[in-house]
Formats: sequence, structure tokens, C-alpha cells
Amino acid sequence: MLSTAFTFGSIILAIIAVIAGFAWSKVVAYKAEEEAKKVAKDCADVYIEDWLAKKAPGIIRSRVDFILDATLGPGDDAKAADDIGKEA
Repeated sequence: MLSTAFTFGSIILAIIAVIAGFAWSKVVAYKAEEEAKKVAKDCADVYIEDWLAKKAPGIIRSRVDFILDATLGPGDDAKAADDIGKEA
């Protein structure tokens, strides 16, 4: 009788331990996911700021040069750029 009670208690304790372990793993996974998202956002923000500081001005400058030389020869570039803008 005592061995049956001991076995039954051990089985109950094992089931509780498995459920508690599963719940703890869900909590840890959720916290890790939140931390990973935060770190990824911070890294992306730093990368975007760096790109905007180093690469974007050159790209914008090259696009402005296209607009400023809209006639591809002699002529009024501002008027040609306005005409292209109206047609777009």
C-alpha cells in the first residue's frame, strides 16, 4: 500500500514538474523574443541612420544633377525639368 502511494505521488510530482517546465519555457521564449525584437530594431535604426548620413546625400545629389541637366544640352534646364514634372 505504501509503495502504491509513493508511486502515485511520484507520478503526480513528475506531471507537475513537466507542466511547470513547459510554462517556464514559454515565459523564457516570450522574453527572449521581445528582447530580440528590441535589439533588432535598435540595430536597424543605427544602420538606417548610418546609411542616411553616408549614402543618401550622394544619391540625392545625383538625382538633383539629373533634374538640373534636364535638357541634355543647351537650353533652359529649369523649364525642361518643370515640363518633365508636369508630364509625370
